[in-house]
Amino acid sequence: MKKFRIKGRTKKICWMITIILLVIGLVMLIFLFFVDNKSEKGADLKLGILGDNGVELVSISTDRKMINVLDLNGEVKLWIPGGLGWYRDSIIKKVLTQEKKINLVDDILFYNFGFKADKILVLKNKADWKKRYWLKYRLASNKMLIKEETINKDMATQDDFLSEIMVRDFAETNLVNEELKLSVFNLSEVNGLASFMSKRLEWMGFSVVSIENITDDNIKKCLVNFGPKVRESNSWNYINELFDCDKKYDANLNDFEVEFYFDDNFSSVIKYPSYK
Repeated sequence: MKKFRIKGRTKKICWMITIILLVIGLVMLIFLFFVDNKSEKGADLKLGILGDNGVELVSISTDRKMINVLDLNGEVKLWIPGGLGWYRDSIIKKVLTQEKKINLVDDILFYNFGFKADKILVLKNKADWKKRYWLKYRLASNKMLIKEETINKDMATQDDFLSEIMVRDFAETNLVNEELKLSVFNLSEVNGLASFMSKRLEWMGFSVVSIENITDDNIKKCLVNFGPKVRESNSWNYINELFDCDKKYDANLNDFEVEFYFDDNFSSVIKYPSYK
């Protein structure tokens, strides 16, 4: 009788192990379907990493077959918009935690790098994203090239470097492939705002065709004018997520034409003068 019980128990354990393996296999198949499905749409996976030791940017592009990582050396200072100013990369998390403004990570990534993350990961060590995303990272790295860049110099001197690597390695594929054309206008009294914003938009993947300083007393808040087919584009979703501006349809614009108007209120909200 004892032997029968042992055999029955062993058989039950084998069945449980089989079921567990089947579940794991099913999860992996679903994951692989997700990755393939995402690549067909040309979408990239963007990770914004905030660790105790600094900030890191990761772009996993199945369309370009690349995993790109942008790191800072810890002493490089990043601009925190909204009035906090410039802080060393290595203490950004500490500052945001003390000020109870962890929600500013999105803004830090966009206004320093023109980067819009799909996911923000708040970790102990910024390199821990590889452990947390080990399945996605391992599966992707088997069929992709991995390229890492590091910024060691003052961010204020890195515009040319960022204009090269952000457009080449971190720009959103969906935006790069679309026909959207942007014009950026500075309505504020602060010099350089249009140029500053156009660079961030270009780094993200938008095509900016015009930059200009103008005066228009009828516009009281930042404004986005858009043409007939803009709302059909992927770009429209990004514009809505990035900017809390008035949106106005303009039939006089071309199908995929967009005009950005940034005013003094916009400059005041992000505290743009503190960038200089």
